[in-house]
Amino acid sequence: MEKLEGIVEHIVYTNPDNGYTVCLLDCGNGEPVTAVGLLPSTVEGEKLVAAGAWTNHPSFGRQFRIESYEKQLPDGAEGMYKFLSSGYIKGLGPVTAMRLVEKYGEESFNVLSNHPEWLAEFKGISRKRALAIGEDFKLKFGMRDVIMFCSKYFGTAICTKIYKRYGGAAVDLIKANPYMLCDDIAGIGFERVDKMAADLEFPPDAPERVKSFIKHILLTAAYNGGHCYLPIDEITETVARSLEIDPLYAESCMNELAQLGQLVLGSGRCALKLYNEAERFIAQKLASMACCELPFRISGIDDSIAFLEKKYNIEYAPNQKRAIKYATSNGVTVVTGGPGTGKTTVIKAILEIFAASGISFMLCAPTGRAAKRMSEASGNEAKTIHRLLETKFNNKGEQIFVHDRHNPLPYSAIIVDEVSMVDALLMENLLRAIRDGAYLILIGDSDQLPPVGAGNVLSDIIASRVFPVIRLNEIFRQARESLIVVNAHSINAGELPELADKKKDFFFMERQNAEEMTELISQLCKTRLPNRYGIDPKSDIQIITPTRKGPMGTAALNTALQDALNPKEKGKNECKIGSTLYREGDKVMQTKNNYDIPWNADGVDGTGVFNGDIGIIKRLDAHDQTAIIKFDDRIAEYDFSMFEDVDHAYAVTVHKSQGSEYPIVIIPFFDFPPMLMYRSLLYTGVTRAKQMFIGIGKSARLAQMVMNDRKLQRNTTLRELLESIE
Repeated sequence: MEKLEGIVEHIVYTNPDNGYTVCLLDCGNGEPVTAVGLLPSTVEGEKLVAAGAWTNHPSFGRQFRIESYEKQLPDGAEGMYKFLSSGYIKGLGPVTAMRLVEKYGEESFNVLSNHPEWLAEFKGISRKRALAIGEDFKLKFGMRDVIMFCSKYFGTAICTKIYKRYGGAAVDLIKANPYMLCDDIAGIGFERVDKMAADLEFPPDAPERVKSFIKHILLTAAYNGGHCYLPIDEITETVARSLEIDPLYAESCMNELAQLGQLVLGSGRCALKLYNEAERFIAQKLASMACCELPFRISGIDDSIAFLEKKYNIEYAPNQKRAIKYATSNGVTVVTGGPGTGKTTVIKAILEIFAASGISFMLCAPTGRAAKRMSEASGNEAKTIHRLLETKFNNKGEQIFVHDRHNPLPYSAIIVDEVSMVDALLMENLLRAIRDGAYLILIGDSDQLPPVGAGNVLSDIIASRVFPVIRLNEIFRQARESLIVVNAHSINAGELPELADKKKDFFFMERQNAEEMTELISQLCKTRLPNRYGIDPKSDIQIITPTRKGPMGTAALNTALQDALNPKEKGKNECKIGSTLYREGDKVMQTKNNYDIPWNADGVDGTGVFNGDIGIIKRLDAHDQTAIIKFDDRIAEYDFSMFEDVDHAYAVTVHKSQGSEYPIVIIPFFDFPPMLMYRSLLYTGVTRAKQMFIGIGKSARLAQMVMNDRKLQRNTTLRELLESIE
């Protein structure tokens, strides 16, 4: 990297959202230099000591792209005046700035910080205005201090969150205990804070570090394994080994966290308070709803079912009738079944009976694609659970829901699809917003993968046997014509799927090495399938794979498919963000919920893009570091700092595909790690295909997955909590 030192002569452009700035630097050797980079709160007159590299922009010529920098306040009267007269400090204009510098010279900044009331000596400046100028000066410099102190470890967006949370005292608070950032600021994990703490020479055996690491272990277990608790002995051993401390010391720190109300200990288990409370509330609320007297009791359900059969000239299967009857006469009902077993038919019948009885209802699902599919299949509006609950932010900047127990949802019945994807925290928030006496119908496929987040809600509810559970297990005639449906049920039963029938919708193409598989996948997506069926490879074909890593992982496949489906072209903007190259026209996925991203849908503005949403990059602007991404139902505006939660989506993992259906699904079968070669993962992937499934690779690996009925064990308490409620 090269170094550059100069005074900010002029701010050409700045993006207030992400701090991206274009400025002219006077380096004292003639013509000013154009410098670009993330330089939040930069002001004319400041001195920058920057590191970066020279680049040639096609439109703006030679520029110095800043990667890291230090700011220094101007130390001469002329520089101070330019800085103070820039308008950066609210209420301080050129005239007052000139008077201040003329009277106090190089002590001007000290006056603003410590004696702002002295400005009242100047004509036209009241004491109130003088104090306000001083407050804004301290506020702005507090923000600058936080960014300068934290920019080595965090991006601008995180630094801004830190300042908003702690204000001007942020740096001192962080120096006293950097680990508080893990608790207080979303998006900050233990590893980054631990690096900061080491640089600050924070004691490696400090209790703050040990306590933070204990919570980090529990959060990692929740995020990576879906666990709501861990055995106490396991945590103690891990902490002692990782931090090289006495196990008794680790246990004492755990007990202190429990006394502070952050952990819950009992029966040899340790849980974070939020997961313990979530499972307890779910159990209590479901039990309450099940025994609550329904204010809208429906009569004549058998007659209604007979009427619907006649109306649509159909005959419901016995289990479908049971599902309709239970759902319209019980507070809590679970309907589960695989593809082709008539879940949608049941939903439509339930909704017709509710509508005829004057019972208000709402359909919801955990993902946007699942909600859209539910809406299309039922002919009624469906929302994501997040949109149904509506989001807002509290005074700490934390996301909360508009609808809760104080402001319940205005519906007498809630029907939730794809419940296998709903984790404990989301289910807790949904149940808090459902009014007493409402109907709750939970619909899902219990044989699919458990949710990405912590908990195993659907499986635990079914296993508890506390509520009516109706299993739809009859494959209907029309569905039996689909080999996708038939093979999915075979896989679920531990039987090898039919691979020889080339006339239907389930195909397997044998290949033995990664190079051949990659080439075939690229050909199918780029030419063979689009030419044969007239489809759009980006919207109609989805590659699904068990892993992110390796030659058949999402990272490698996305690189190959980007080159095949969206190659570099003249006039097509592209930009490297972090270590990833993005290009206009790329298919991408949001990988974490982000409630701050602004969007517009048919003239209606809103915020929030959620985990699993897939879209196409319509515009990339390297100059102001922004992008426009078009999703199914809305257009969202990103700045580049938000791209840490955006991945290419030509290929996605099976977990990320949950809740979605795609016209054509292609899955590679390769030498994946044994922990990923199991039946429910294969079953989940196959059932994502709506019109055609194509397997590519080693049929022996497909057989291996079918034969492995390994169940993902999760540490949850919901089942036993439900069973213990009388």
